[in-house]
Amino acid sequence: MTLLGRAGKHSPEGSPLRAELRAIGEIAQTTLENVRGLSQTLHPSILEEAGLERTVDWYLSTIERQLGLAVSYERPAAPVAVDSEVGIQVYRVLQESLSNVARHSGVKSAAVRLTASAGVLQLEVEDHGTGIGATGHRRGLGIVAMRERAALVGGTIDFLRSASGGPSTGSGQGTLIRMRVPLRG
Repeated sequence: MTLLGRAGKHSPEGSPLRAELRAIGEIAQTTLENVRGLSQTLHPSILEEAGLERTVDWYLSTIERQLGLAVSYERPAAPVAVDSEVGIQVYRVLQESLSNVARHSGVKSAAVRLTASAGVLQLEVEDHGTGIGATGHRRGLGIVAMRERAALVGGTIDFLRSASGGPSTGSGQGTLIRMRVPLRG
């Protein structure tokens, strides 16, 4: 029994205080569930348990509901062993990239590609929206953080115009974010 529940037992049945304590308990429980959800999104336990690829699968399954984006995903043909520090940095860059697509691109879809070859893990997030130069967000805090995340694991990140064409809005150039990280092992 919770502390609020015990306090409620000391007030008469049907009293306003008992009802308020019950409401406070419900608010506290909802807040706890929200904090747990945020914690899981920031550093999902699945990353340690199941690896980067399955974590990306899980995260992308939540994106349409959270951000209103339809995301296509190309994954490596074979499982890739990724150091946990590399995994979390790639995951956080993916989150920031898709958040930027939702906020700034003017489109409702994106493509995510995760590949590994020649000892390098590569993450690409592409949209066919207004383009990074058109929005003026080239030096925003999110982009600075993505650069720092790549550098922390010995990688690089590039912010490019989308080269694949496709349906577009605005200037039609779109954005391609490409993170390349050496695989340790």
